[in-house]
Amino acid sequence: MPNRSHPAFARIRRSLLPMALSPLLAGAHAAAAQDAAAPAATELDAVRVNAYRPAQTIGASTKTETPLIETPQSVSVVAREELDARGAQNLNEATRYNAGVLPESSGMDNRVDDLYIRGFDAGSWGNNVMIDGLRAPSNGSDSWNRVSFNLWNLERVEVLKGPSSVLYGQLAPGGMVNQVSKTPTPDPQHVLRLQVDGQRRAQAAFDTGGANAGSNALWRLVGLYADGDTQLDRVGHRQWFLAPSATFRFDGDGTRLTLLGNYQRDDGGSTFQFLPYQGAAIPAAEGYIDNDTFLGEPGWNVYDRTAWSAGWLFEHAFDADWKLSQTARHTHVDSLYRATVVYGVRGASVTDPNTLIDGRLLPRRAVQGVGDSEGQSIDTRLQGRLSTGAAEHTLLAGIDWQRSEWSFLRRMASVNQNAIAIDIYRPVYTGYDFASVLGIVQADTEEVDRQAGVYLQDQIALGGWRFTVGGRYDRARVDALDRPTGRRARSDHSAVSARAGALYLFESGFAPYLSYAESFQPATGIRRDGGAFDPVTGRQWEAGLKYEPRAIDGMLTLSAYDLRQRNMLTADPLNTNGESYQVQTGEVRVRGVELEGRVTPLEGFSVIGALTRLDSEIVRNNDGHQGNRMIRVPDWLGSLWLDYTIAGGAFDGLGIAAGVRYVDQTYGDLANALSVPSYTLLDAALRYDLGEVGRGRLRLSLNGSNLADKRYVATCSALTACYYGSGRTVVATAQYQW
Repeated sequence: MPNRSHPAFARIRRSLLPMALSPLLAGAHAAAAQDAAAPAATELDAVRVNAYRPAQTIGASTKTETPLIETPQSVSVVAREELDARGAQNLNEATRYNAGVLPESSGMDNRVDDLYIRGFDAGSWGNNVMIDGLRAPSNGSDSWNRVSFNLWNLERVEVLKGPSSVLYGQLAPGGMVNQVSKTPTPDPQHVLRLQVDGQRRAQAAFDTGGANAGSNALWRLVGLYADGDTQLDRVGHRQWFLAPSATFRFDGDGTRLTLLGNYQRDDGGSTFQFLPYQGAAIPAAEGYIDNDTFLGEPGWNVYDRTAWSAGWLFEHAFDADWKLSQTARHTHVDSLYRATVVYGVRGASVTDPNTLIDGRLLPRRAVQGVGDSEGQSIDTRLQGRLSTGAAEHTLLAGIDWQRSEWSFLRRMASVNQNAIAIDIYRPVYTGYDFASVLGIVQADTEEVDRQAGVYLQDQIALGGWRFTVGGRYDRARVDALDRPTGRRARSDHSAVSARAGALYLFESGFAPYLSYAESFQPATGIRRDGGAFDPVTGRQWEAGLKYEPRAIDGMLTLSAYDLRQRNMLTADPLNTNGESYQVQTGEVRVRGVELEGRVTPLEGFSVIGALTRLDSEIVRNNDGHQGNRMIRVPDWLGSLWLDYTIAGGAFDGLGIAAGVRYVDQTYGDLANALSVPSYTLLDAALRYDLGEVGRGRLRLSLNGSNLADKRYVATCSALTACYYGSGRTVVATAQYQW
């Protein structure tokens, strides 16, 4: 039987609360540190490691230490304990059990983090990747140079639903995902983790730290090395990273500076590939393509990437009520992507028997993309508390600035596409050397993107009422150069964003709320008069009810919203003779209802559940799609995860978990011609806490996702552009903590 009185286990219990509470801002890290150092009398002995405690605060939602129950917005927090218990390996897997989120929205792709929130792109392709509240460098829509940092260096994942431009500037209206990095703690946990999966991919990771005698200088080092095969035949992938950090305290705890670094290297192949609609979404000559079939060229396909970042979290408290905080980061990403992908169709419709050559062959093309980006971001905030009569105010004033400079060159090989056609059922690889025939330049661009914004926010507490009001002004500039022609395109945008919310706290634990929020994104395209487009804007009304039970640990959130995106680009009705000018009269709408909860009704038994109902519509459009559904927006999303750990007896420390995920039918195009079938996936986990082994604790686990190895299509965007989701994944883990 495990020795649960051992000091190592006491440290695990003491670290659980600060791990769940530590918010985004540097100052909140100080609060978490104080909690970690609290007297033993405050230890939560009844809390078990597998009890997924809902976070009590979420820094990303308000940029202040606001209790989650008082935030008039639907948000989700996936803490480190849950990431480990579910065996999440990337951001897509981390958000699988969140309401309103469609992860892996472009299929399995080890290059990026790609997910949709409330019907809108909130991932890498939409330039919406956020780390510690700062955006990763932007890239053009045709660039494959994207950032995707390893999940092992994260303390938690915060999912904000709905427009959040008031605090962050240009963002998709559906929401954002903020990744919170691990930082030093006064009571560090030393962790060594070894993993191997069903594809014979091995991984070793560590997380260690320390502090000086006075705990005014702390350090932490997180690292990982992984190498092996992927789900696709003949595609391997190697990744390693090191993430050092250090915290320095001055004037007691009044001034804190945390330095953060991260260096990551990816080598090998990409799991992204195009598949034909016939053979993926519907059967072709010999049924469906296996979900491990590789249709590229083993000697050519590669995705190599180097990504590093350096920055800081700073806080200075003037007194008990006022403090200055700053977050800054520089990020570099460069990559080489080479791929051979299926290309072109012969038939005119998805039912035409000639869509595939002889029902099984597809021509291919070979491409190469070289990208490089540098990004700088800085966010400075002044926060203070004051009273006006019976009202208590938490004021926030901030100014942020970001700049991205990137370049991208994409070439296609000059080769007969039918000569390198491939059998989608029994692929035979040609070994063709495409490097010598990369003669077609598809894109050759340099671009500098800038954004500067100022924002104000007031959170008012008046009795049981909580009011939030905020506003922001942004200037965004894009300066692009098409290198082959020397043509420059410049645009200068300004935008005003607002949000307001009201919430009432009942003593019973219920908190109904109503909120309004706006977002904006710069628009690029061709206007008839040559001028720049106005920003694309988003607006959302949301009403909801949060419930924090008094008798058990957990939180439930029920929300309903009406979300609209306006000023969208659509065809200019005056176009003639093949003209492609655009006008800003497009509009889409998503209405939805979400129910999400994380509760622990019994000691050792935890439940995570999410149910989403979505109704999307193209409200205005000049391309003939008005009234249709939006792409990648299912009518229903649902998930349920049950986790139980046995306490006492012969099986003390044994944990069993099972999960189910459902995604309804979607469309891959605005014409609603490419129907993507619904799918249901099963997950499970088995773990055993061996208790005290040597000077630490040893925990073994086995996690499986998509246990039935169901072949399913995540989405399609053309007859030869469908993408499979991840097949069965089984990961065995041994983790030693002291």
